[in-house]
Amino acid sequence: MSNVRTATCLNKYLVVDRIEFVVTYLCNSTCTHCQIDEEEKRKKQSNGIDKEKAVEIVRKISRTHVPKSIMTFGGEPLLYPEIVYAIHNRAKKDGILIREVLTNGFWSTKAEEIEEIAHNLAKSGVNVISISVDCFHQKFVPLKIVKKAAASAVEAGIERVCWNPCWVVSKNHENQYNRKTKTILQELRNLNLEESQGNSVQPRGRALSSLAEFFPPRTQVPDGKCGDMPYTERLDSIKTISVEPDGRIAVCQKFYIGNAFTSNINDILENYDPFKIPEAKSILEKGVQGLKDWAKKTGVKPKPQGYYNVCHMCTDLRERANIKSPQSSSSQISEVNHKHLGQAPSE
Repeated sequence: MSNVRTATCLNKYLVVDRIEFVVTYLCNSTCTHCQIDEEEKRKKQSNGIDKEKAVEIVRKISRTHVPKSIMTFGGEPLLYPEIVYAIHNRAKKDGILIREVLTNGFWSTKAEEIEEIAHNLAKSGVNVISISVDCFHQKFVPLKIVKKAAASAVEAGIERVCWNPCWVVSKNHENQYNRKTKTILQELRNLNLEESQGNSVQPRGRALSSLAEFFPPRTQVPDGKCGDMPYTERLDSIKTISVEPDGRIAVCQKFYIGNAFTSNINDILENYDPFKIPEAKSILEKGVQGLKDWAKKTGVKPKPQGYYNVCHMCTDLRERANIKSPQSSSSQISEVNHKHLGQAPSE
């Protein structure tokens, strides 16, 4: 097929450059820094994303947008390798250039099965594998297994295989966790693989209780705004969408704009307008104060102990407002989109 593709979606607020699939929230380790806590796991879908529906999402988005990259992660995505293969195979057919898997490398304890998975990943079109290695993962994932997975991926012909460590505060911060992580990375040097920039622990999930001492002091009005915080974009300039295992589409942490299993994904993307979503409009126009004012109207006040950062505050206020007054939040945007299209919302 031609390498030249043209986007036909004209939504000025959302143009998909990157698609991220949360294949599953299940994992074969229970890392203390994980952003997903056990309560969330129980509430969310307990198995893998529907393979056929995931493939269809990729196909439809590629018709109207020109995504440059796609990633499958979790949980541990390779608990469901067939789903991962299918997503990336479709992405390859649709001309998405960067096709990445983020994994802990614990694919199997048997060498031949690890080799087979690596071969199938390469065959499906995966060209980047980022393997999480740090003091948290290595409590559960033997380095021997990780080395075998990485070596097998290289042998299978995957273009880029790299280590993806998670740091506490930052790579240069002196603490026991980072020291252990650096020791682990030293043990992996003989494989001559790239070490990515990695990421840093965020105040979410298990990390909120297990690593609280390393987060900044809580404040009533945290500094920062959408687009400046790690892993965020302005809500009126979205380039990355995340697909949850149950089909919900997120444009930021727990900020859902519809469900692609019950609505057409391109309708969801085309009709996204943050200025028609009360909390998004408040954030964009007045920042943190606007968010507080919006939450107050729903009967929700900021927690007296404060927040570690603006994302921590935003997520908390939106979740509690949704519980208290569901009709006021972005959880209803799917219904708004359907009404805009003259359709009844799916149940």
